[in-house]
Amino acid sequence: MVIRMNYFEEIKRTLINKGAKAAITKDTELKSLGLDSLDLMDMVVFLEEKLDITLSDDQLMGMNTVNDLVKIIESLAKN
Repeated sequence: MVIRMNYFEEIKRTLINKGAKAAITKDTELKSLGLDSLDLMDMVVFLEEKLDITLSDDQLMGMNTVNDLVKIIESLAKN
């Protein structure tokens, strides 16, 4: 049996642990969360290690919302 992880909830939990102050939805812009770029990179590295994926620089630069990150992780997790 394959257990499908809820990537949005995992990202949300990680953002909160990193100190995000706003309510987090899929449409939340990452820059609006009150986190600096180091906090966001820490979150990405944590998720990469936890999910055994690697985000490219292009993917990182294209992330604006939480849902952008969800979509990237979902596409990488399929491979």
